Amino acid sequence: MIHFEWTVRRSIIALGTSPNVDIRAKLDGCHGCKAYKNLWKEKVFPNVNQRLPNVVKDWDGLLKAFSLRHRLVHEISSCGLTCTTERVNWAIDACQNIRELCIAYKVNLDARLPIRRRVRS
Repeated sequence: MIHFEWTVRRSIIALGTSPNVDIRAKLDGCHGCKAYKNLWKEKVFPNVNQRLPNVVKDWDGLLKAFSLRHRLVHEISSCGLTCTTERVNWAIDACQNIRELCIAYKVNLDARLPIRRRVRS
């Protein structure tokens, strides 16, 4: 899930419509699928015309992976190897889906991100 959050956060900055500093400020309080989905809708959708649940091909699987992450981190429950493997694969696949969109827009998430500055009046 750490890799997913790193990927989605960088993609929101790279594909977003606002200055980087504004997006980073919004990302400071952004955690969880719903928050990322809403921020994507606000900042990225105007550029790519795709919502995050459409980019991530198995959105329901990603939601289950996030749920497991929450349960494990807060020691609410545990999970067997089969359950864990399936959810890890959903998170990895979600990262790949986002990377594919970034590649289509000529964005390399592993390189320096494009910089959009505030317009001075």
